[in-house]
Parts: sequence; structure tokens; C-alpha cells
Amino acid sequence: MKLRKILFLGAILCMTSIAFAQDTDCDAEISIYRASFKQWDGKASTANPVMISAWRKVFLTCPGAKERTLIDGTKIVNNAFIRNTKDADLREKYIDTLVMVYETRVQYFPNTAKGVNQVGNIKGRMGLDLMGFNTRMEQAYNALKEAVEIDGNNSNYAFIDGLFSSTINMAKAGKIDEAVILDAYSSLMDIVEFNIKKYTESGDEKSLNNYMTTKGNLEAGVQPYANCDDLVRIYKKKFDAEPDNVELLNKIASVLSARNCDKSDLYLAVAIKLHKLNPSPESAYFIGKRYLADQEYNKATSYLIEATKSADTKSAQQAYKYLAQIMWKEGKGEQGRAYARKAIELDKTDGEPYMIIGYIYASSGKECASNPLHAKAVYWAAADKFQKAKEVDPSMATKANDMIKEYSKLFPTSEDAFFYNVFEGDEYQVECWINETTKARFSNN
Repeated sequence: MKLRKILFLGAILCMTSIAFAQDTDCDAEISIYRASFKQWDGKASTANPVMISAWRKVFLTCPGAKERTLIDGTKIVNNAFIRNTKDADLREKYIDTLVMVYETRVQYFPNTAKGVNQVGNIKGRMGLDLMGFNTRMEQAYNALKEAVEIDGNNSNYAFIDGLFSSTINMAKAGKIDEAVILDAYSSLMDIVEFNIKKYTESGDEKSLNNYMTTKGNLEAGVQPYANCDDLVRIYKKKFDAEPDNVELLNKIASVLSARNCDKSDLYLAVAIKLHKLNPSPESAYFIGKRYLADQEYNKATSYLIEATKSADTKSAQQAYKYLAQIMWKEGKGEQGRAYARKAIELDKTDGEPYMIIGYIYASSGKECASNPLHAKAVYWAAADKFQKAKEVDPSMATKANDMIKEYSKLFPTSEDAFFYNVFEGDEYQVECWINETTKARFSNN
């Protein structure tokens, strides 16, 4: 107990220990404490008093001499003192000392030996340590938040995990709004996805697994707050409080849209308000998507056409796909294909527009029934598009294969084609408005 008090009192009185500094041989004290530290197993019961005394002298008098002193100090304070006392008041003082050691490292060693900023890393490690103490919830949250803000896409997976857990804890304690959980999930998942792609491409399996695990933790943690009822409950309060806050409205619309909660009354109210306050392709997109969900195609179309002008390629491309789907449902196949082709121009790796064209072709049998063979030839053209969809976008393979299998049953039979002098493998021009060349294939049905 005496040694613990010496450590703490020495730390908080460091600013008054100038005279002591003049008489201390830092190199010698570092050698003394390091010799014991290397042999220490990290248990409080085996902490050498000589090690602690020597480390204390170095920390008080020459904290900037060696970064190793501060790294070792976090272990000494944490293991030898904090985790070995049942005295609540004393523990808080030791935790203050731990924070002081971390902050001193930030002060003297903000960069690595190679000149790389490491403040985010230091703050993150401090935050993870503080998460272990219920009384330091807010301090842990702030440290981890600062760490991720500093490092961005380079954030350590453990800090991302810790920050999200801290965010949930803070919300449960009533210290922050529940909406912050969803905001944090969105921004942190962007970082995680960035690193998953990065390490997938580099072949770093260990790092990839770490971020994949973190992704699973984030998805599991957000679930209690991610259903539409909860999202609407959380964001309606914010909307009612600040109905003219454009930034907030954009955020609410984006979250509800991403979570497929666009059928809610809140979503429509936010989208309309946003378009009134700050009309833009983006706000038009939100309204168009809602009207599409309500099958109000006429209303949806005008807004979605405006949304195709968005500078955000992803939103513009999605708007074109929605328009293609509307045209398909309204029996305007040629116009639907035109919109789908616009979507392909914006993202040639997306197979969905090809799927939509396939659906449009498959539904055009009656429209293009100039003869019995031609009425069924549209299924050849449709199958070609489903095949193309999975070629450009492997994620579409299962759906595309199912459609090919389904529509292959509707192909003409060899007997149907015989009367038109068409045989297996022949090129065939699917006319009407489709006007594409395909190959003859026959159904066995």
C-alpha cells in the first residue's frame, strides 16, 4: 500500500519535483527499472519495489528521455496498482495516473521514430484501457472517438470495435442520443469495408479476419436499434425538434433509405420537407423512392428523373434502375430498356440492369407476337441478358441461373421452329422493338 501511495503522489506532484530532477541520472534509473521489468510477469504480487521506484524517478524527472518508459508505465500502473486495489477512491487516483502516462506519451512522442503520427494509436489504447472501468465510460468514449477521427480509414480494428461498444454504453446510460449509435455504425462500417477491400486485395488474411470479425460485431451490436420501428422512434424526435435542419434531414433520409424503412410516414415527411427546403437531385431521389414503394408510379417517375442528375453516381444509377423497373411494370419496355442501359453506362459491373432488361424482354411475348415462334423467341433474348448479368456481376449468379432455368422452359420446341426453317444454334433476329440477334435454343417440354 505504501508503494502505491508513493507512485500516485509522485505522479500528481511531478510539476513540483524540479529540484529532484537535477540529481537524477535518467540513464541509470532506466537501466535499473528495465532490468526488473523484463523479468516481471505482470502480476501485482511480483512487482519489484526497486523497479517501481526507479520507473517513478524517470517518469517524474525525464519523461521524454525514452518512449519505452511511458509504454512500460501503462503496464506498471495498470497491473501493479489499479487492478490490485479494492479501495474505490484510491483506484480512481491510480486511473488518473494511467491517463497522465498516456497523455505524457502524446506530449513527448506524438510521432513514431519514422515520423508517422501516432496520437490516434495512443488515444485508442488509452480508450481501450479505460473501457475496463465503469467510472470512466465517457472518458473512454471520447478517447476512442478521437482516435478514430484522427486515423480515419487507418483506424485499428480494435479501436473501431471499442468505440462502437462505448457508443452503445453511452446511449444506454443516457449520456448521448440513441441516434448517435446509428451514425457511428454508418461511419465505422465505411472504415471497416474500406479495410476489408484493402486486405482482400493485398492477401493479408490475418488483417482481413480482424476486420471481418469487427464487421460482425458492429452488425450484431446495431441490431437492437436497426429495425424500422426503432429508427422511426429515434429519428422522429430529432425531426420534430429540428424540422428545418437540412443536414439532419439528409441524414435521417439516408439512414431510413439504407435500412429499407422508406415506407414509413416519417421518411415521406422528411423527404418532402427536404425537397422543399433545399430541392436537389438527392432530395428528389428520396421522394421518388418512397412513391415507388407505394406503387404511385406517376409521382415516382418525375422525381426519379430529376434524381438521375445527381452528382452521386451511385444514386443516379439507382434512380435509372428504379425508372427501368417502373417502365417494365407499366408495359413500356423500350423506355425501360433505355433507362437500364443508362444505369449500365454508370456502372458496368452491376448485373441488375441486365436482369431488368431480361424481365422486360420476357414480358414482351404478346407485344412482339408477329408469329408463334417470335412470341417465344423473346425468351431467348431474356436468357441472354440473365447470362450477361452473372458474367459482369458474379453476385447475380444464383438469381440469374434461376431465371435462365425458369424461362428455358418457355423456349420454342424444335417442332415450333421447324416450320420457320430455324434450327438449334442458328442466329435469330428478335425483331419488334427488341431488335437483337440471339441463338436458337429449344425446350424439351
